[in-house]
Amino acid sequence: MDKPGRNDPCYCGSGKKYKKCHMPIDQQKEKEKRDWVQAANFLSRNFMLFARDERFAEDFAQALALYWNEMYTIDNAEEMSQPEALRFFDWFVFDYPLADGTRLIDTYRAEKWDDLSAVQQAALERWVAESGSAWAYTLTDYDADKLYLQDFLFGESFAVEEPGGRGVVEIGEVILARLVPVYDHLEFSTSAAYLPADEIGDLKAKLETAQTADATAHPDATPLDFMRRNNHVLIHHALEQAEKKGRPPVARLDPNRSDKAMQKAVRMMRRR
Repeated sequence: MDKPGRNDPCYCGSGKKYKKCHMPIDQQKEKEKRDWVQAANFLSRNFMLFARDERFAEDFAQALALYWNEMYTIDNAEEMSQPEALRFFDWFVFDYPLADGTRLIDTYRAEKWDDLSAVQQAALERWVAESGSAWAYTLTDYDADKLYLQDFLFGESFAVEEPGGRGVVEIGEVILARLVPVYDHLEFSTSAAYLPADEIGDLKAKLETAQTADATAHPDATPLDFMRRNNHVLIHHALEQAEKKGRPPVARLDPNRSDKAMQKAVRMMRRR
């Protein structure tokens, strides 16, 4: 719906001019949404700075090798492309269990809470409580800036705002991403990856096998617990499929990669 002009009749049908009716309410909502978006952007950047603390260096190295199935290690991590680095850091912050059993986002909340603004605190609180694991979602439909997704394994449906649209992803293909609440909608936490139709293959069977094993070791686990412990299976599958198709599975193995920029954050971790 197009927004009416200040002196146009309000869309609610009250008979009043827009400026005398819903305009102040709409302006406040727009401000709240802008504040939320700014808070989300701040937190995402700040997480990466926090993750570079030297006390997380050992966890970082172990997580890196697990996530990339040894295709990246602490010795070559600076060769990650920017999207690869962003996806790894996102997983390290939200999902990876640190040595003490907590997640980095929980440590960040405990230590940085008092330094945050009220809206940053609200955003962080929702991310801690409501954000799912990095996971797999089937694209079921889309419009201009919204994607309709279905959890690949459990079937739950979601609507996600994505200003860039679906890109090259077709209906029925699988998006690898994390969904986070931003104000009144869901977004991807960072750049998403995807599996073309001919690379989905036996992913469901792999996940079901992992779920069976996880249930044996953790009989009281929730689906979210399972996903956080096992979502690296998704990345390993994607790497395997790329190799089968004759593509470099990671950027550092691509002799024609256009992105030669080193990841400063990872390089600094190596120096510690």
